Amino acid sequence: MLVLDAEQRVTAAEALTHPYFESLRDTEDEPKAQKYDDSFDDVDRTLEEWKRVTYKEVLSFKPPRQLGARVPKETAL
Repeated sequence: MLVLDAEQRVTAAEALTHPYFESLRDTEDEPKAQKYDDSFDDVDRTLEEWKRVTYKEVLSFKPPRQLGARVPKETAL
């Protein structure tokens, strides 16, 4: 797991099959993550551009709503 080359490193799915995690595994509840798109990191930007893009991304974050979660009346639309 401690291999710098991502092509040679075990995947998260492979790591979860290790006996160390056997007591923690729930094969019924193992969602697969989407492949990470790192093309964004290849863009050549100045420090100020990175700050602006990062700030914009933080502002756009919307936490996922939980099913059955109650919304207080004062914040409900």
